[in-house]
Amino acid sequence: MKLKFAFLGVAVLAMSLSALAQSNPLEQTLIDAQRAAANAEIKKDAAFFTHTLAPDYAEVDTNGDTSDREDVIRGLEDSDITNILLYNFKLVPLNDGAAVLTYDRVLLRTRRDFGSRRYQHVSSTWVKDGGDWKLKFQQVTPNQWSANDFD
Repeated sequence: MKLKFAFLGVAVLAMSLSALAQSNPLEQTLIDAQRAAANAEIKKDAAFFTHTLAPDYAEVDTNGDTSDREDVIRGLEDSDITNILLYNFKLVPLNDGAAVLTYDRVLLRTRRDFGSRRYQHVSSTWVKDGGDWKLKFQQVTPNQWSANDFD
């Protein structure tokens, strides 16, 4: 029950902060792309990631392990994520065709032994490929304040 109220509070905060970010068109484009990726992860939509991840995509997960594009797509089927909340977005433009989007996220899962990996800080590097934005690199770091948080 406490988890549901905490999630609701974070959701209200996220909606408020999201309204502030809508003044920068590039930032809003990449926030929308990141939210679409979160929705695709919940739905286990491999076709979305096949299109959106750059061919040389790399990821560093919360435990320090690395994954490539194929690892991520293959891992979707085993995912137990039921919801993802994204908030606290910040954009760092690198040039006209690349930017880093940082944000916080909360993962809700069916397994209850998830611990410190539920609350995360993420940095995503997006690059423009033709007319499309592709996700090229992502690093996920657990938030330390939630390191011992178990359901």
